[in-house]
Amino acid sequence: MMNMLLKISGVILLMAGLILAYKPGLLSTYPLPTDPYQVIEKRVRWGFMIGLGLLLLFHHPWTPWGLTVSALLIALTTGIIIARLLGMLWDGFFAKQMLWLAVELGALLIFGFLYWKLKP
Repeated sequence: MMNMLLKISGVILLMAGLILAYKPGLLSTYPLPTDPYQVIEKRVRWGFMIGLGLLLLFHHPWTPWGLTVSALLIALTTGIIIARLLGMLWDGFFAKQMLWLAVELGALLIFGFLYWKLKP
């Protein structure tokens, strides 16, 4: 029962994060910036919600805590990468955004290695 509730919550967070990454000004009273780079950065903020939804959807063993923390880091980084890629598709590619994407992919590899080493 608890796993089903976590999965439903994960789907809700994932969908809400994707919708808000698509329309980053939906909950804001301020208009979106005109600079496409800044719009992508607004979209990336919703990547945390996407990542949290991914965590609740796919990670179920909550102990040991080291494994859960590394799964959280993987999920959040994956959510940020998804939001950044969607932003780059919708708003254009920029060298600085590609640099951030490379840094995030490197972090994802490190977190994935940590998860692999901690997994029993």
